[in-house]
Amino acid sequence: MTKKDSEIKDTIVGRDRIHVVMFFLSFAFMVLGIVILVWIVKIQATYTVDERVINLFRPAVEKHVDTPVRGRILATDGRPLAISAPLYDIYMDCTVLKQKYQEEGKDSLERVWQGKARELATYLSNEFRDKSAEQYAKAILEGRQKGSKYLRIQRNVDLSTLNRVKTFPLFKDGRYTSGFISVEHAERIYPYDSLARRVIGYVKDQGRIGLEASFDSELHGTEGYEWRRVTDNKRWIRDLDSASVKVKDGNDIRTTLNIDFQDIADKALRKQINENEDIRAGICIIMEAKTGAIRAMVNLSRGDTPQTTLWERDNLVLTQTGEQGSVMKTVTLLSVVEDGYVTSLEQTLPTNHGFVPKLGIKGRPSAYPHDAHISDYEREAGRKEITVMHGFEISSNYVFATLAETYYGRQPQEFLDHVYSYRLGEAFDFDINGLRPPYIPRPELEGSWSATTLGTMAYGYAMSVTPLHVATFYNGIANKGKMMKPYLVESVEKDGKVLKKFEPSALNASICSPATADTVTRALRAVVNSGTGTRLKSAKLPVVGKTGTAQVVLSAQERKGSIDPYHDPMGRKKNQGTFVGFFPADDPKYTILVTVYSYLSGRSFYGGTMPALAVKDIVDRIYALDPQWRPELRPTAAVPDMKSHETE
Repeated sequence: MTKKDSEIKDTIVGRDRIHVVMFFLSFAFMVLGIVILVWIVKIQATYTVDERVINLFRPAVEKHVDTPVRGRILATDGRPLAISAPLYDIYMDCTVLKQKYQEEGKDSLERVWQGKARELATYLSNEFRDKSAEQYAKAILEGRQKGSKYLRIQRNVDLSTLNRVKTFPLFKDGRYTSGFISVEHAERIYPYDSLARRVIGYVKDQGRIGLEASFDSELHGTEGYEWRRVTDNKRWIRDLDSASVKVKDGNDIRTTLNIDFQDIADKALRKQINENEDIRAGICIIMEAKTGAIRAMVNLSRGDTPQTTLWERDNLVLTQTGEQGSVMKTVTLLSVVEDGYVTSLEQTLPTNHGFVPKLGIKGRPSAYPHDAHISDYEREAGRKEITVMHGFEISSNYVFATLAETYYGRQPQEFLDHVYSYRLGEAFDFDINGLRPPYIPRPELEGSWSATTLGTMAYGYAMSVTPLHVATFYNGIANKGKMMKPYLVESVEKDGKVLKKFEPSALNASICSPATADTVTRALRAVVNSGTGTRLKSAKLPVVGKTGTAQVVLSAQERKGSIDPYHDPMGRKKNQGTFVGFFPADDPKYTILVTVYSYLSGRSFYGGTMPALAVKDIVDRIYALDPQWRPELRPTAAVPDMKSHETE
C-alpha cells in the first residue's frame, strides 16, 4: 500500500470515528434535554419550595394594622363632647453613645453630654413643673449609670409640646446623640371635663357605659391593614404582592345635649349639695316637651363617705329605682280627672281627722297612717271638708289615698291600667343601656298586694320607678297628653353629612285629653303659687310642678336589726327630695326634674327646699342665656327735628 493510500484510509477511519462520537454526544444531549424539560414540567406542576429556604432569599414581611380614628360625640350645636387626638409619651435612652465614648477614651465628650443633660433637666422642669431640675438631672444621670434605655420623661403631651421639647438642649442634637424617644398613641379627650360624663361614658377593658358603649359600632370605625417588607436600608415599605384593607374612621354622633344647659344644671346642683355633707347625690334632667330630646342630664354623687368629692360616678337617672313619694300623686290626680271621677279641682272630701275611711277594704279598719296635715287643716281652717286642689297643694297623703280607695278600691286594675299607660311599668328603649325596669305591685301576684297597697301607691309608695320615668310622665302632661319617648342621639354623621337621622317618637299618643292636662297643670301651678313649691314663685320664667319627699328603704346592713324598713335603731333614715315640673307654664318648652339623695341621717330633706332652689337657679340662668325669653326693646321716645338757624 502506498503512502498516499494509507493517508486516505486514515482520514476516512478518523472521520467515521468522529461521526460516531458526535452521534452519541448528540444523543446524550438530546436525552439530557428531554430530562431537563420533563423536570421543568414537573417543577411547574408539582414542586413547592420549602418556606424555610425561600425566606432566606426574600425580605421579611409583617402585617401592619392601622387603627381607625374614633368618631366624635357632639353636643346639639356641634361642639365636641368627646374627641380622639394623638398624644405622645416621651422617653429617653440614657445609654446612647456611652459605650462609644468609653471605648475611644473620650471622657471629655462624656462630660459634655452630661453637662447638656443637666441643662436639659432645667428646661424639662420649667416645661412640665412636676419635678425640680435636680430631680430630672438625677433621674437621667442615674439612668445613664444603670443602663436605662427607656427612662420615662413625660406622658400624654400634645404635638405642640412635643415639638417644643425637641428644641431643648441635648434633645435638639437628634435621637442618636440624645436618646430622645417619642411614642404616639390616640387618647380620648373630653373638652368639657366632667360635664355629662355618665351620659358620654367610655369603652375600656374594665367597663363599657354611656353613649360610647351604646354606639360603639358607629364610633369605632373599621381597622385597616397592609403587609410591609423591609428594604436593604431597614425601611418598611408596602409589599405589593399582598392584599391590603383601607382603614375606615368612625362616624360622629350628634347628641341632643345642650352643653350650656348641662353646665348650668351641673353648677346649680353643686351649689345646693357641696356645703351639705348629709347629701350623697343629686340628679337633674331637662327634657324638651314637644320632642322628648334630653337637653341636660346630670348625675353627681359622692362615695361611701361624705368627705369624697362630687363626681359623675353613676348614671342615677337610669338606675336609681325607688319609691318616689308625693311627685306620684299627680298620677292619681291625672287618672281620676281623666276618668271623670273628679270633675272640678274644687270638689271636696270629708277630712275625717286625717284617717283614710274603710272604703274598699270591706269592713276592715283602716291601716293607713294618720295624716297630720289634715288635722292641722281642720284645726286652723275650722272645716270638715277639703278640696282636691288644696289637698294637692299641701301634698296630703290622706286625700289621695281616699281618692284611690273611693274610685278604684273595687277595681284596682282600672288604676293600674292608667299606671301602665303612663309607661311607668316598663323599661322602654333608651339610647343608653341600663334603664332599670320599674316594680309595680299587682293583685294577682302573691305577696305583692295588701289591703293598703292601692292607697299607698296613690301617694307615691309601694311602686318603684326611675327618675327618667317620672320626668317622661310629667313631660306628657306638659305636651298636652302626648307622651314623647326621651332620646339622646339625634343623628349619626360623617364629615358633616348626616348618615342616619333619629326623629322624635311617641311612647303614648294620648295619656289624657288636652283638657285633663290643662286641669292638672292648674293644680301644679297652685303648688308653686301657694303650696309646697313656693320657692319657685319668683323664678324669671313661670314654673309649675310638684314637690315630693320619700323615705328610702334601708338595706339589712343599714337597718341593723330594726324591723322598720325605713329607719335604723337610732331613728336615722335616708331621704330623697324631688321637684319635677315644666316651664314656661303657659307654653311649656322644657320639663325639669331635680332630686337629691341623703346619707343615713337624722335630718329630713324636702323637695320644696334644695331641689326647688336648684330648679329656680337653672330656670333663671336659662332665661338669661336665651334671648327668646326677653322682650324686644323698641324705641318709645320721639326725636325732635333739627332745623338750622341762620344768624343775622
